[in-house]
Amino acid sequence: MKKKNKILIAILVVLLLIFSLIGGIVFYVRFSLKLTDAFLNGQICENGEVPCETTVFIVDEGAYGKSTLDKLEQTGIIRNANIVYYYNRLMTGYSFAAGYFEIPHEVTDENGSVRKITLDELLAFLADPANAHQDTVMLAFDEGDFIRSYAKKIGENTTVSEEELLAYWNDPEVIKGYMNDYPFLTDAVLAENVKYYLEGYLFPDTYEFFEFTNCDEVTRRFLDRTLEIYNKHIDEFNASRFSIHEVFTLASIVQWESGDIDDSKLIAGVFVDRLDAPEILGSTVTACYAFDLSKDECYEVGDTLDYTWRDDPYNTYTNQGLPPGPVCCPNEIAIEAALHPDTSQGYFFFCADMCNGGTVFARTYEEHEYNIQHYYLACDN
Repeated sequence: MKKKNKILIAILVVLLLIFSLIGGIVFYVRFSLKLTDAFLNGQICENGEVPCETTVFIVDEGAYGKSTLDKLEQTGIIRNANIVYYYNRLMTGYSFAAGYFEIPHEVTDENGSVRKITLDELLAFLADPANAHQDTVMLAFDEGDFIRSYAKKIGENTTVSEEELLAYWNDPEVIKGYMNDYPFLTDAVLAENVKYYLEGYLFPDTYEFFEFTNCDEVTRRFLDRTLEIYNKHIDEFNASRFSIHEVFTLASIVQWESGDIDDSKLIAGVFVDRLDAPEILGSTVTACYAFDLSKDECYEVGDTLDYTWRDDPYNTYTNQGLPPGPVCCPNEIAIEAALHPDTSQGYFFFCADMCNGGTVFARTYEEHEYNIQHYYLACDN
């Protein structure tokens, strides 16, 4: 009898544990299908304007349902993207519309009562194209240009202002928030004297943006493209004698000097040789950038003799080594050149060949002076 009682008790304990486990799972799933308190209470707001009546959310063009749910979780709107994904597939089956949404935190029911929005209602809201701003713009961004020019173009064509975007790109906490997703953004980006933290890291290309957008969406579109280039050359970055930040900085200087792949590698080699010598880098473009000259203004003042003597952390005529950060946004050719500088020829100087195009190089200052007279000044109209 005692043995039977022990077996019965053991069975009851096992059943109790099973029911407790099932109960715990059910509780967790039900909890995970609730929207977050931060969202419902209007704490997830654009530009930190807390509380807000709606939360801005963008469903990217061509995004899969799971990626959109992952983004909802990362934004802090839902609690568990995996559970919501299977719930949506089994119970509701919504497919999300692309566009810019302003999700309300409250809805009015049939009786006229105002209450918090539910998960089902949120999914239905994102599935209805009528709730989305879907107009887009295609914008081309030139290599060798500045991020302040990028911000201006975006501000002229979307709902994000130039001032808002530049402030966002120069917020240390914002940059830190991107570092886990974009490993090419290192602590060196936030170093003292860096003028614009993301200068050089917004890859020049043609992008499609929603006219209604926000700073995060715009920034990620650029950084995603930069990440593609970085991952393509990651072994070369790892093998380089320079840090990631130094590679992008050197690439930006090379970018301004030349767009030709062979010339770019030789120009990168000139700068590397200068870095290894006990002399200054002496890059005109860094002087232009130091004093906020545009590319046209830089060309107009020639060798910027009015600026090269002025001290500034970016001016490589008055400071040793590379500047604190990139001076423009380089393309892949310039990045490859910075990763593979050609120092085999021992060149120490170069100038533009205004007569035949391209670049002419020199090993001595005397050769360089000759090249300036015969290839630059002789044909500079």
